[in-house]
Amino acid sequence: MRFRDRRIRSVAHLLRAIAQQEVQEDVWYRGQADSEWKLRPTIARGAQGIAAEKALIKRFKQNAGPFLTNRPNDTWDWLMLMQHHRVPTRLLDWTESPLVGLYFAVQTHHDKDGALWCVLPSTLNRHAKIEFPFAPELPTFAEDEVLKRYSPEEIGATGVAGPLPVAVMGPRDTPRMYAQLGTFTLTHIDQFAIEDVADRSHVWRLIIPSDAKPQIARELASLKITKLTLFPELDNVGSLTQEVLT
Repeated sequence: MRFRDRRIRSVAHLLRAIAQQEVQEDVWYRGQADSEWKLRPTIARGAQGIAAEKALIKRFKQNAGPFLTNRPNDTWDWLMLMQHHRVPTRLLDWTESPLVGLYFAVQTHHDKDGALWCVLPSTLNRHAKIEFPFAPELPTFAEDEVLKRYSPEEIGATGVAGPLPVAVMGPRDTPRMYAQLGTFTLTHIDQFAIEDVADRSHVWRLIIPSDAKPQIARELASLKITKLTLFPELDNVGSLTQEVLT
């Protein structure tokens, strides 16, 4: 990996670690409650893997209609909506905010060390032979032809192994996506773990010891990195309101 594992025990430690890592491009972050978990999308964790994708999309479309204010425009919109509602997809969530990533690393599994994974999206994309004339530019769903070969329609038509995972921007058209500064990585047929791609020059992790999780969670809460700010939805407003009674 690009950097050796480093242990952090506080928000201050995180900020120092970020300052000491000399990189010349944007960094994305993903918090995982167990440091041993691989960076693989949810669809890769089931027995059927990518073979189940078409059936999942069909079933979700069949039943989602009555609950939609705006119907998705294309399959990418459907996949992002499915991801939002916990259906297995080839998308893996990332964020542009290290504090948001840290939040997800410390909320659960307090008997396990957590990990804040860091990825260089442009470097990952170079491994997949995807580059733009303006170096920081990244492919965007429904905007860039280069993503067509990753689409469910294209994969279903070819059925053969394809390119490596790619870092992708999506529209932040929900309060949750906007609050979390959400981004994605997207796999093809082969469900590579992001940390196993190519020479691993695009990725590293910061380890959060299990006994440091409660204190970091309290520090994040004091900075207003909370369930309500990251999931700005009415149910969470209700939960926060009830805390007044306790």
